[in-house]
Amino acid sequence: MIKLLRAHYAPALPPVAIFLISAGSLGFAFYAQYVQKLLPCVLCLYQRVPFYVAGGLAILALLLLRIPGASRVLVYLCGVAFAIGTGIAIYHVGVQELWWEGPAMCGGLTSGAASVADLKAQLMAQPIIRCDKIDWALFGITMPTVNVFFSAALTILCLIAPSRWMKR
Repeated sequence: MIKLLRAHYAPALPPVAIFLISAGSLGFAFYAQYVQKLLPCVLCLYQRVPFYVAGGLAILALLLLRIPGASRVLVYLCGVAFAIGTGIAIYHVGVQELWWEGPAMCGGLTSGAASVADLKAQLMAQPIIRCDKIDWALFGITMPTVNVFFSAALTILCLIAPSRWMKR
């Protein structure tokens, strides 16, 4: 009986895991931003995008479980999203370690001010978050460095999971 249940629910395991991991990662990022007051730079915000994409694709994969091929493709696409996230994280680590220069937007976000006075007021009120500044580290390991390994592991998981658990 347990073997039958395991076989029945196994295809849902990868999308559920991807969704929960993505939601947990974004929850941690929002906790760090709003509770711990660690303001994100532009690259930090870019690193969140693959988790949004993968979470959405995982929900879609769950909805399409009755179409196994489509569900597997969506999990593979989650792997692509996490691979892109790994690349963004590697780029961010390089900017933090001063291996290369960051994008021009790493000094602050663009504004939608209507006049020069509005722009000046926004600039004076907005803290400038630099991409090469390290706000948090544990034993010398920064958040982007953790994200490199985390996203790479999720990429591998998403590329292995469909052929292992989503077979019919």
